[in-house]
Amino acid sequence: MQKESPDCAPAVTPGQVYNLGVWYQSTVPVSITTFRHTASGWTYWGDLGKVPAAGAWQEAKASTPVVPDGTDKIVFGLSISATGQLTTDDYSLYATNAGTPLPATNELVVNGNLAAGNPLPDCFITGGWGTKSLTQGLNTDVPATAPAGSRSYALTVSAYASGDAKLLQAETPACAPAVKAGSKYNLSVNYKSTAAKNSITIFSHTASGWGYWTDLAPVAASDTWAVAAGTTPAIPAGVDAISFGLSISANGTLLTTNYSVQEAAAPPQVGTPAQVGSWEVLNAPMPLRGIHSTLLSDGRLLLIAGSGNEGSAFAAGTFKASIWDPNAGTFTPVPVPYDMFCAGHLTLADGKVLIGGGTAAYPTTGAGPTTFKGSKASYYFDPKDNSFHQISDMAGAHWYPTMTKLGNGDVWSAGGLNEQADGTVLTEMFQASTLKWLPSGSVPQTWSFWGTYPHMYLLEDGRMFYAGAHTFGNGLPGTGASLYDWRKAQMWDVPGLRQKDLRDQAGSVLLGPAQDQKVMIVGGGNTQTNTTAINLVDIIDLKQANPTYVPGPDLPGPGKGYVNLLNLPDRTVLAADGAQHNRSDNVLTAALYQPASNRWTSIAADPVGRNYHSSAILLPDGRVAILGSNPLDNSFDLRISVYSPPYLFNGTRPTIAAAPSSATYGQQITFQATGTIKAAQLMSPMSATHQTDTNARLVDLPMTANGGTVSASIPSNPNLLPPGPYMLTVVDSNNIPSIAKWVWIS
Repeated sequence: MQKESPDCAPAVTPGQVYNLGVWYQSTVPVSITTFRHTASGWTYWGDLGKVPAAGAWQEAKASTPVVPDGTDKIVFGLSISATGQLTTDDYSLYATNAGTPLPATNELVVNGNLAAGNPLPDCFITGGWGTKSLTQGLNTDVPATAPAGSRSYALTVSAYASGDAKLLQAETPACAPAVKAGSKYNLSVNYKSTAAKNSITIFSHTASGWGYWTDLAPVAASDTWAVAAGTTPAIPAGVDAISFGLSISANGTLLTTNYSVQEAAAPPQVGTPAQVGSWEVLNAPMPLRGIHSTLLSDGRLLLIAGSGNEGSAFAAGTFKASIWDPNAGTFTPVPVPYDMFCAGHLTLADGKVLIGGGTAAYPTTGAGPTTFKGSKASYYFDPKDNSFHQISDMAGAHWYPTMTKLGNGDVWSAGGLNEQADGTVLTEMFQASTLKWLPSGSVPQTWSFWGTYPHMYLLEDGRMFYAGAHTFGNGLPGTGASLYDWRKAQMWDVPGLRQKDLRDQAGSVLLGPAQDQKVMIVGGGNTQTNTTAINLVDIIDLKQANPTYVPGPDLPGPGKGYVNLLNLPDRTVLAADGAQHNRSDNVLTAALYQPASNRWTSIAADPVGRNYHSSAILLPDGRVAILGSNPLDNSFDLRISVYSPPYLFNGTRPTIAAAPSSATYGQQITFQATGTIKAAQLMSPMSATHQTDTNARLVDLPMTANGGTVSASIPSNPNLLPPGPYMLTVVDSNNIPSIAKWVWIS
């Protein structure tokens, strides 16, 4: 049943009767049981009857007695009191008064799924104008994810000459969503339409009455259920209510359901830099579209655009890359031999940057993004000569592949689109010792499509974990997350990931320290359906015998995809930037996650709104550089934001001196440090694109401190710490980290 707490137990009103429902399967008869809350606490209220055993899913339904005076909450469930098995799902509770479902506490539309009322849904009216023929009525065609009892409303226009037709909330105080001047509101509605012209139309109410306000956005035709959504401008002074609908303005049929109006969250309150950090937007813009970003072992950043999502640049063969020096503020162009746009990349054990795949062809006119064709090409970038060097091609073509470095320094790669623009099922292996990609017959194959830029993490036992985050569309079949033994080509579903089909453009991170083997996934949306993004957070402990995702605390503020998520050296996690919809409706929020207390703290937000093709890189001095944004009009933001976390304003930083430049597995290293040191760690240089860097990790170094001398132990397991350059930092008793020193692990 529902938890007996103020946040979870359904609130009820004395004098009302409520209809409740639970879908179930059971091998024995079960009872519908209720409890109620008064000022004296919780007590048993009564059983509302038995329902029979059911081998197939069916709904147990009942009506409560009239809610007595003094009762403010109830909880209910199906109780099993015999040997057998009961499975329940889809709990619902509605007030019977007027037959209309009560909206959620943050939902302003009554009866949004059109479940109640006939021939018009309760609290809805139709509107329109102009010359046309119109037929209309309720329909049982609804999205697969719609709650039980949902209906849609169909408007069919023929002989169109002018005007429109629409279903919208009734313009009465009980039905029209009440709004506040100065606030913004997120609107959404599920729809199917064969008409060439549809639009989100809004009306507003003032003391003078109702009137047309604005058309928020045009909406494309769709033969499958999709979401039309947008955010209103700030509500003008004097407006106290709105009503909206999806209007049809051409011949065809429009079906709508699941209407929603919710107030957009206000930006979080900001504090001092010591509390929330500080942002700086650099004056010098990038000379290219920085879509791929890699921190080099000398502190510079390799920025790659390739064609930069510009078809004209691809046709002209104009491909770009640049080296950004954050300290000098300079950009040095680098010749690019092929279109590295949407390639895979990571830092190899010797500090070179491996590039694989990319773009072989752009989509034809009018086609969607998944008609890009992948490339087989592969190069490495050498920081010593600032040049790309060609190596053997990959066995197959990949556009949007993921690369994950293994404990021996080799590189696993899979995912993306092939040379036919189809999802590739080919798994690749790069042999670091020979700088060659192995033939496909030498690589264990699952022949499974992992998606585009799948978030794949190397675990301490050598297996991998697919976190469920990706780009473009729905999650993978099954639970949406998997354990994967690449050596045996075996995969196992992992349960618990919520809203797996809304993890497109989600952020994920291997929480520090890596020894804990915990992965967190944050937010996400769905590029194909343009469903409003979510703020759900799920965390999995992969050290458990049967790991499962469990809910974490929601990300503060509205839901968003395109979340830049990364570990900071004080062992908190930064979540910044993002957008509610496909490359649109930026969300200017940011937060820090504390793993020890499992809570988020809202912080100052990036002044620049960022969504698609943005990336975040931790710098050696503990700041974070965030680059790029490529919204729906295909413009590109060339500004760089630099975030200084609160630890840079909270006192004197510890320092490291006389640290070794290299170390081996299992070695104990010694170095000098100032301050009261409580922890030492190695952090890999980030190589990020599309909110993806599955090789980023913070590895704890067990240590002792004696005076100013720190003795730290390098882990002996290379799966925890794949070979290559790392940033060595220490953290003092005030959780302030040092500036990093580079150490090469082999």
